[in-house]
Amino acid sequence: MGGFSPSDVNAYLKSKVPSNAYTVQGTSDMVLLMSADVSFAYYFGRYFGIRPNATYLFSPKVIDVQGGSSTQTFWLHSLAPGLALDLAFDEGKLARFFVSPGLAYHLAWFEGYSAQGFAFSIAAGAELSFGQARTKGISLALVVRSANFDVNSRPSSTGSVVINRLDFTSVLFCVGFQTGI
Repeated sequence: MGGFSPSDVNAYLKSKVPSNAYTVQGTSDMVLLMSADVSFAYYFGRYFGIRPNATYLFSPKVIDVQGGSSTQTFWLHSLAPGLALDLAFDEGKLARFFVSPGLAYHLAWFEGYSAQGFAFSIAAGAELSFGQARTKGISLALVVRSANFDVNSRPSSTGSVVINRLDFTSVLFCVGFQTGI
């Protein structure tokens, strides 16, 4: 989970709030980005490995006009298969620190708009492993992603605000669980 600010999407959301409405709580902007990841790692040695992964990024937004019958729900999505290099630094038997630069191909969509493209990310964190072969554990990481894509498909009716880019540039705090095989 982390923060981001997709400017074109936020301008679109602002246009969906009635002009006579006022904000009671929160903002019309999307600011929270959530992530679900699946990955596995193969280490060639103690300090170097590769990590194929699949990431689903999503951001929900609900705009409810008080006193009216208008509730609008919006979702910004990205599905991103990718590959990362793992550079691990062992610190004793339990902790392992890592830096993991990666590349992913994003398929993004929002309200009939779609975009796709490659994006870079870098994760840094620590794994706390246990078990006889260190196959089970938990990891904590900070992930920085640069992912801002030109829209390549639009809905037939775009309204007053046109989205030209879908932006997933973000900083996320992630918690992961190792199940081990």
